[in-house]
Parts: sequence; structure tokens; C-alpha cells
Amino acid sequence: MVFSWGTRKAAWLLTTALVSAAAPAAAAEQISLGSGVEQVAQATPAYDLSIGAQPLSAALDAFVAATGWQLGYAAPLVSGVQSPGVSGRMSGEAALAALLSGTGVTYRLTDPATAVLEAVPADAAAMQLDPIRVEALRSITSYEGTDGYVSYFSVAATKTDTPVIKTPQSVSTVAREELRARDVKTVAEAVRYSPGVVVDGYGVDPRGFDSIAIRGFASATTGSFRDGLRMDGNFFAAYTSEPYGLERVDIMRGPSGAVYGQAEAGGVVDRTSKRPRTDLQQEVYIEGGSYETVEGGFDLGGAVTDDKTVAVRLVGVARTGDTEFDYNDGTPQEHDRLYIAPSLTWAPTADTSLTLLTDYMKDDRSTIFGTLATEAGRTNVVPGEPGFDRFEQEQASIGTFLTHRFNESWQFRQSARYTHIDVDYQTVAANYVEPDGRTLQRYVWASPDVLDQFTIDNQLETRFDAGPTAHVVLLGADYSHSTDSFSYYNGAVAPLDLTDVRYSGAVLPAPYQVTEQTLEQAGLYLQDQITFYEDWVLTLGGRYSWVEQTTEQKLAGTTEEKKDSAFTGRLGLSYVFDNGVAPYVAYTEGFTPTEGTDLSGESFEPQDSKQYEVGVKYQPPATNALFTAAVYQLTKTNVLTRDPSNINASVQAGEVRARGLELEAKASLFTGWDVALAYAYTDAEVTKSNDIDLGKVPVQVPEHTASGWLTYTIDTGPLAGLTLGGGLRYVGSAFNDRANTSKADDYTLVDAMLSYELTDSATLQVNANNLFDTEYVTTCAFNACYYGPGMRVNARVTYAW
Repeated sequence: MVFSWGTRKAAWLLTTALVSAAAPAAAAEQISLGSGVEQVAQATPAYDLSIGAQPLSAALDAFVAATGWQLGYAAPLVSGVQSPGVSGRMSGEAALAALLSGTGVTYRLTDPATAVLEAVPADAAAMQLDPIRVEALRSITSYEGTDGYVSYFSVAATKTDTPVIKTPQSVSTVAREELRARDVKTVAEAVRYSPGVVVDGYGVDPRGFDSIAIRGFASATTGSFRDGLRMDGNFFAAYTSEPYGLERVDIMRGPSGAVYGQAEAGGVVDRTSKRPRTDLQQEVYIEGGSYETVEGGFDLGGAVTDDKTVAVRLVGVARTGDTEFDYNDGTPQEHDRLYIAPSLTWAPTADTSLTLLTDYMKDDRSTIFGTLATEAGRTNVVPGEPGFDRFEQEQASIGTFLTHRFNESWQFRQSARYTHIDVDYQTVAANYVEPDGRTLQRYVWASPDVLDQFTIDNQLETRFDAGPTAHVVLLGADYSHSTDSFSYYNGAVAPLDLTDVRYSGAVLPAPYQVTEQTLEQAGLYLQDQITFYEDWVLTLGGRYSWVEQTTEQKLAGTTEEKKDSAFTGRLGLSYVFDNGVAPYVAYTEGFTPTEGTDLSGESFEPQDSKQYEVGVKYQPPATNALFTAAVYQLTKTNVLTRDPSNINASVQAGEVRARGLELEAKASLFTGWDVALAYAYTDAEVTKSNDIDLGKVPVQVPEHTASGWLTYTIDTGPLAGLTLGGGLRYVGSAFNDRANTSKADDYTLVDAMLSYELTDSATLQVNANNLFDTEYVTTCAFNACYYGPGMRVNARVTYAW
């Protein structure tokens, strides 16, 4: 039987409805089992806990203080042992099991709230805790924060709460503490200390776009996710994240089509929003710094009911300031933001949680990337028009996140979000300099853009044993619908005299293109993480995706429809040694739809990506550290290249290959050191092409990148409470053009940080980015050279209670 798109979509919607209905139906069935179940639930108290990863002895002390349990154990048993911590609402026994997970220590109950801790005998596997039980409990709270720089679990790579060392994929996490220490202002800033990641490809971009490339492939458009949900950015209506509203940022390298569907070959970036917590520490801050910037923010919330079943959180940021470039008449360029994010979590039982996340943000920004650069070098001329240039963006979203656990084996999760983005963008830009060397021709450009998007992801997870194997099976169905309405304007404007800059104003012309584009995406995916012989972990996954795009040209009166579908899979195998070393091998696939048609009018097929990766991860026992290394070969096929029979047409005969090595170290040590180190070697090449780029290196892909960020906190003595930090970022030279005829030079930048605890509640922190104000070019393209950000210094006072 042949299924049309409409039939497939209807089938998918039916599947989604059935899966969605399963949770409340099963919940109702559980409730109707009778008073016996209710009495058991009432007899087992639940606790709201937030115990971070730390020495086991300290974690047990925190557990006892929070629950009133009594624990008996010999001090040497827990000495030098690290606990992964626990966070969320659960029973005391479940929390204790989670605290002891992976420590080599087990427990024996002597009373309902009393336990004796014992070492796990090497020849008594039956005495070990049930790992499925512990992981099932933890998966409910996978979006909680991480203490320090090291994250041992990640939900982003597999959509299950999987230990990083059991994940056969290169994954990096930038946790809240690192975001705070570096005073991150954009997501691009957040990930720039991660291996294989290059940011700010076009230098200073005041519009706020996160320019991110992973393993040599740009990922900003189809590689952006938030809370596991797609954030499609189309043309200039791209979702912008406020880092203060994020708990962490995860980077998954390589194709991720088996779980996320269409995404760029290099990888995806997933942002995790701050969520309500019953034990939230309140804070407010005020900050001032370079370019007359003044900023204030707050993070407030906690439980609002006595039984702690309802918690709220309110995060806000207000910022006003300028950019580093003023117009030549002295007019500053705006850089203002207002951000507010209310959220609420209702957890009526230890098994059910519903979270509502909302946010609103308004940006008033400039459009000028920098001063004009000519063949003679950089000038001090800003080529725009004061009073005309603007990039104003308003965005709002509302999302729901439901988790329901039927029993110790079955769990249902649903994530859904609606997002609205409205962009008003117009600018005057440089075109070219006349032969006289002083007359700059300019043009007017504008593109207002409105994007509406709805995304939903349903997941049904089960954990069970089958003979010698333990399974974590995930069945999912997701759907995304977006409508993007945008227009293009282009027109003439008076030139500038470079020797005597006088702005003359600009008038917006009539639009030459008015477009409405609708994009629908749907997918069904299945994944099985199989543990066998205790130390082997086999990850299998597959997904079938459908994409339908309709483009209506309002002025031309034409409509074009395009439909694509693709199957993408993954296969990974890890072996976890008892000493914390975990080598792995992996194969992953991905795809991205391609717009346009060939000379015969046939729509282009999706671009495919395949990656082979071999790596090793090391999590030292009793140490809060994680080390990773990976080598890979990533190939993207069906890339557009010139049609040999017609230079004005394209064919899908191109191929780009990237091979590389990546190293990363993250550690938060008890001696006061926090460390983030990264290195990447990227060997990228256009391996198939009908054009001048055959055998060349793709543009903006440096061969070597390296970074290191260190902080040291003094805990004792007269300088107790002082933290010193610094970072180095090295980006190698990269080609500016497809023919590889010119290069942007390599550069090294220095960042610095100082923090001091003024009181138990107040902290002063000073950050300097590009400390020595190094001037550097990220690339030269489109008749211009793009310079990176100059020095920025900010001082912040935070009051927490």
C-alpha cells in the first residue's frame, strides 16, 4: 500500500494522540486500583532533595539532614569516594540508592528509615542495587542543574538520562557554574571553550545571532534546540537565548538524525532552561561595564505550598547600553534587552510532574558589524544611517513538560512549545568604493520577518531485563509546524565621502519579494540502549522523518511545494571499565533538506551525512572530572555544485568530508580548581565538486583550535573567598574564499576573571573578555572584512539568600 503525505501525516497524528492519551489513561487506571495502593503511597514519605555531586561522606550528611534517616557505616568505607548526587522529589530509599549509584557501596535496611552501608562484594552481584531502578528515578529530574563544571549525565544525546561515559557520542556540557564564571552573554560565548566549535564567523554581529560551526559545518539554522525541542530559525527570525535563563548548554557532535531528525552534519546545540526548584537559592544582581552597559537581573522562586508540590521560578534580565561602534557623527548604536521568564512546576505525586515554561524577550539592537574595511586596510567609517538602522526583535514562548512514571519500568514524557518571533530589520550597508578611493556606494536593505512555530515531542520509555541484558527502550513521535512571513527590500541611497562622512538619511523602498513559507516536520523514532555483561553498552536507534515545505511568493503569485522523507540511524558500542575508562565506537547518520530544483525542474534530494567515530572517555574514581578524546570521519553528500551543462544551474554531485581529533578535560577539584580544556584538529576538504572548490578547504574552517579556562578559589586564610580565573582561546588561520586564495590570520585571545565574596550573601565579580583588546579578522567576504569583538569589561555584584 502506498501512503501519500496526507495519509502519513494523519497516521502520525493518530499515533501521537494515542501515545499522549496513554499517560492519563494509565494514570487513571493506577488511581482506580483501590485504597491499598493509596495507603502504601501515604506510608512512604517523599522528600524534595538537591544534593550535588560531591564526596560521598558529605552527600550522606546532606541526605541525613534532609530526611532524618539514620545511617550506619565505617568511615573508611566512604573515604575518597565520589557520589553523583541526587535531585528531585522521591522516597528516602530511592534517594539513598541514587546517592550510592556507581560508588561500590550498597545498603541494607534495618528499619523503614534506617540503613547500614556495606561494600558491594565482588562475587555477590545479586547484592548490588538495581541500576534500572535508580536510573528510572533519576530520569524524572534530568534537567536539574550540575554543581561545578562536570556533568555526569546528559539527556541531550539520547533523550534518556544516560551517563556520559555510557553515551557513544562526543558530547560536551557547559554547566551553570561555568556560564556564571565566564559571565556569558550569548550561546556562542557559552560554547567557544568547547572542542571542534568555532563561533563568531562574521565577527561582531550586533543582531544577536549565534554563529556556531561544529566540526567544520555551520549549525545555527538546523542545529538549534531548546529543552530537546527544535528551534527553527528561518532567514532573520531566529530564536535568541538569554544565557542567564539557561541551566546548561549541551553540544552533540556529529549527525543526530536518529533522535532529532533533520539537523546539520556537524552537530546540534541544546539549551536547557532554568526550571522551578523547591530549594532554589534566590539572587539579584547589578552589573556595569564597557560601552556604557548597565544590566540587572534576578532569579527568584521556590516552593509555594506546604507540601512542596508546587514550585515557581521567575528569571529576569534588563540591559541597556551601546556597541563598540558609534556612528561618525557621534550617535551611539543601541544594545538593549528586556527578558522575563516565569515558570511553574506541579508535582502532585512522586511519579507525576507538569512544568510550565514561559518567556518574553525584546531586543533593540544595531545592525552595524563594524567599521568599513577597504583594500588599504580598516577605516573608522561606519557606513550605516543613524535613525534608520535598526534590528528590533520580540519573541515569546510558552511550553509544557509532562512526566509520568507508571511504575519502576515505564515512563511517559511529553514536551511541547509554541514560539512567536517578530523581527523589524532595516539597514544601510556598504556596497563598493569608487575608483577615486573616497566615494562609498551604499544600498538600503530591509527584511521584516514573523515566525510562528509549534513543536511537540512524545516519548514512552521502558526499562527491563531480558536474560543477561538490561534494556532502556525509547519510542518517540514528534511534530513541528512553523509559518514564516518575510519580505525583502532593496534600494539606492546617497553615497558617503570617506574623507568627510556626512549622513543623509534613507527611505525604505517598496518590497521586491513577499514570501510566506510553511514547514511541517514529523518523525517516529525507536532507540534501545542494551547493557550486557554489566560493562558493555550497545546503543541502537532509528528514525523515519517526513518534511513538507510550502513556499508562496505573494508578489509573483506562485506557490512551490516540496516533500522529503529520510531514514536515519545510529549504532554505538561502549565498554565501561571499573577504573572509569570507557572506549567506544559509533556510526551516526543525518540529513538536511535542500531547497531548489535542478535544470529539469526536479526538486533536490536531502543532503545526507554519515559519521564514523572512535573515542574514549575517562571518569576517574573519587574525582569530579571527565576526560574525553575522539577521532572521526564525517562525510556530507548530495551537496549542491555547478551543473557542467549549465553554469546557472546546480546538481547534487558535491561532497564535503571532515576528519579530526578532539580532546576535552573538565574538572572541579576539591583543591579549589575548576578547569575546562579543549583542543581540536579539523582536516576538512571538498572531495567532490564541479567548481573551483574541488580539493579545497571549506571557508572559515581552521585546522587547529585550542582553549583553556581555569579558576582557583581560596578557601582559607586572609584571602578566603577570592577566586581568580583566566582563559586562552586560539583559533587557527582559515580560508576566506572557496578557491583558497586568501586566509584570515590565526589569533589568540585572553580572558580574565576575579571574584570576591564580600559577605556570606554578596559577591563581586569582574570579567574581561579579549583582555588585551587584540584586533583580529574572523573572515573576509561579501566585499568586507569582519573583525572580532574588542575588549569588554564588566563588573557585577550579586546578592544571594
